[in-house]
Amino acid sequence: MTTPKHPGPSFASPASHRRWHRPLGPLLLASSLWLVACESGEAPSTDDGPGAVAERAAPTLESRLPGIRTVPDPLCLEEYAGTTGLLTPSLLDADQYNALEGGAEAAPEVARELPGVVHLRGRQQSFDGEHYYAVHEGRIYLKANRETTGIDQPWRALRLPRCLDGQVSEISADGSVLLALNQARQIYTLDYANGAIGAGGWTRRWGPFFWTDLGGWIFEDVRDWATTHFTGSDEYFVDGGGYKQAPAGILNVFLLRGDGLRITYLDPWLPMDQSREVCGPERGTTVMAGLSGSGSTAMVVAADGEIYTRLYEFDVSGGNAIFLDYSWQDQRELAQPKIQLPPPDWIHHPRVPGRITDRISLRKLPPGSEHRLMRVEGLDASGNSGYWEKDQADSSARAWRFVATGEPLQGRLLPLPQPHRGQAEDYQYQGRLDGYSAELLDFNPYCSPARLRVDVAGEAVELELHSTDGLRQERRARGLDLYPRYYRAAVKVPEPLWQTRSQRSAAVQAFLNKHFAERPVLETELYATLGQVRIAQACWTLSRDPGNLLDALTQPPLLDPGTVLAILLAQQEDGRQPPLCLL
Repeated sequence: MTTPKHPGPSFASPASHRRWHRPLGPLLLASSLWLVACESGEAPSTDDGPGAVAERAAPTLESRLPGIRTVPDPLCLEEYAGTTGLLTPSLLDADQYNALEGGAEAAPEVARELPGVVHLRGRQQSFDGEHYYAVHEGRIYLKANRETTGIDQPWRALRLPRCLDGQVSEISADGSVLLALNQARQIYTLDYANGAIGAGGWTRRWGPFFWTDLGGWIFEDVRDWATTHFTGSDEYFVDGGGYKQAPAGILNVFLLRGDGLRITYLDPWLPMDQSREVCGPERGTTVMAGLSGSGSTAMVVAADGEIYTRLYEFDVSGGNAIFLDYSWQDQRELAQPKIQLPPPDWIHHPRVPGRITDRISLRKLPPGSEHRLMRVEGLDASGNSGYWEKDQADSSARAWRFVATGEPLQGRLLPLPQPHRGQAEDYQYQGRLDGYSAELLDFNPYCSPARLRVDVAGEAVELELHSTDGLRQERRARGLDLYPRYYRAAVKVPEPLWQTRSQRSAAVQAFLNKHFAERPVLETELYATLGQVRIAQACWTLSRDPGNLLDALTQPPLLDPGTVLAILLAQQEDGRQPPLCLL
C-alpha cells in the first residue's frame, strides 16, 4: 500500500475518513439553529496587543448540539473491539509482544528522520515512563525511554489497526496509555498494561456506558492536547485539603481551545461532548499559549510567559460519586478523611530566568501527584537552545535548571504580541432568600466559588457558593442554557464571619442558625440555567434575564440515570435528607 506523507498534523481529511465520527443529533433543531445563528468555532482575532481584552470564541453548532451517540465507521468495525477499556480485558491479540522487544526495526532512511531523544512532548512526538514515541509518514515508531530506563535501542514500528495504519496525524502518551489520531482527529486508544500491544489492543470505543460508545475525537480548534494517565506507579494524589488519597485508574485528556481561554477535558467513561472544562488560571481570564499534561495534572504557559500547573479531572474534582467519597466539610482530624472539596487550585510557578517559548512538557514522578517534572523550551543567557526544567514541588525561584540540546526552537517565543487577558464567564443573579434581598455576584459555570451576598435586616452577609460539575452519562451542551445543569455544591460561611457570628445581630444569628446550625458548610445540589440558580437544600432561588432565547437554544438533555444516582449517593455521603421544597 502506498503511504501518503504527513509531515505534520492535518485537520482536513477526505470525506470517507471524516463522515463516520460525528454523533447522532437532532437534525431539525440543528437546522433551526443554523438559520438563527451563523457562528464560528475559530479563535477570535488576535490583532490587538497585550493590553487588549481577548474575546471568547462563540459557541458552535457542535458544542450546542453534541448528539446522543457516535456513529461507527462501517468500514473499520473490527477497531471497536480491542482489549483497551474493557472491564475484564481478554487477550484478543494472541500475537502480543513487549514494546521493548517486538516490532520491525525502522528502515535506515526512516530512522534518520526520527529524533535520538524525545525531550518534550508534542503532537508528533511523545513519551511515557517506558517509551519514546514518534510519528513518521502516518505511522508510529517507539523505543525505550533512555532517560528513565537507561536503555539505548533503535526505533521500531508499532503495529497499528488496519484503518489507522498510514493515517496517524497526532499522538499523546502517558502512563501505560497511548492515544493516536487519524487524519479526521478521531481517537484510537492503546493501553499496553491492560491488554496486548499489537493491533488487538487498540480500540476506537469512547464514552458511556462503561467505555462502550463508538468513538471520540479532538475538536477542530484545539491547538494543544495532552493525554494524562494516573495509575501504575502513582501511589496517591493529594486532594484539596492536603490529604493523600488512593487513585483509581484515571485516563483524562486536556484540550486547549482556540481562544486560549478554555481547557476542555475528555474522559472515555464520560459523554463525548464539550460540556466539561477546567477553570483556567486567574478565574479563567488568563490567555494560555501552550498546554501539556501528565498524571491528571495540566501544565499551561500563558501568552505573557507565566507558568501554572493544576491537578484536576473528573475523579479529583468531585464528580465520581459512584465509586469515590467526597465532602465539602472539613476533614481535619478524621482517621479516614473523604476526598476534600474543593479540589486543588492552580499553582503559579516562578518565572523562568531566560527566554522561553510556548512549547512545554510535563512528566509525572513517583510516588504522588505533588511531583511532576516540568520542562519549557527556551534559551539560556548565552543564547544556547534547549529547555528549562524543575520539579513542580519546588517553588523556589532558583529551581529552574537549563539543559542545552542545540536543537532549533520549535515553539513561539513569549510573550506573544496579542491580548494576555480575557473576561471571566460570570453571571449575576438576584432574588430573595428567606425574605431578604440577595445577589449571586459572579456565578461561573466552570470557575468556583461565587460570592453570595444577602442583606439580612440591613446587614450584609457575605457567603461563598462552591460548585463542581456533577456526574452525567448523557451528552449536553457546553455552559449554561435553558435546561438545568446539575452541580454538587456547598454554601460556606467564611471563617471570620463564622468565628464572630455570636457578635452579629439577632437577625443574622437566626439566619445562620437556620441554615448552618453547628457547621459552617451547607452541602446541596445546585441547578443552574441562564435564567435561574436553585440552591436546593436551602430552597433558595435566584434569577436573571436569560437574554435572547434563540441564542440560548441547545440540544435538550436526555433523562440521565447517572445524574439521579449521583445525587442520591451524594445525599447519603453527606448524611442529609432530600430537600423538602418543590424543585
